[in-house]
Amino acid sequence: MTIKTVPQEVYQRHEREWQLLREALAKNKTASEPLASVAPNLPGDAVPGAFPQ
Repeated sequence: MTIKTVPQEVYQRHEREWQLLREALAKNKTASEPLASVAPNLPGDAVPGAFPQ
């Protein structure tokens, strides 16, 4: 059985997209840190829109 692979250009495009998402989330997190004290009982994994890294 052969293993199907993703073309290099598709892989690189998705990697760039994920990197942009990670950077945007990091910027959003630092911009909203002062608001974290408003909802101190929320666990980190329950934050809407958060993605695992």
